[in-house]
Amino acid sequence: MKAKILKLGSAAFVVDITPGSTIQDALDSASLRTEGYSLSLNGLGASTETGISEGDVITLIPKVVGGAAA
Repeated sequence: MKAKILKLGSAAFVVDITPGSTIQDALDSASLRTEGYSLSLNGLGASTETGISEGDVITLIPKVVGGAAA
């Protein structure tokens, strides 16, 4: 089975997964870390423990922090 990982600002990764895999398993397969990123699975918020299936798309979205009130 295959899943796709999109890391915004980087290339896309296609990883092989087994039934019962989690987002963390897929990220480990692609040697990707989540520090500084939020996760989404098929466009919805997710965590590293979320289960994935054939054809799912995991997206790592850079967290936005900081700023000042005017």
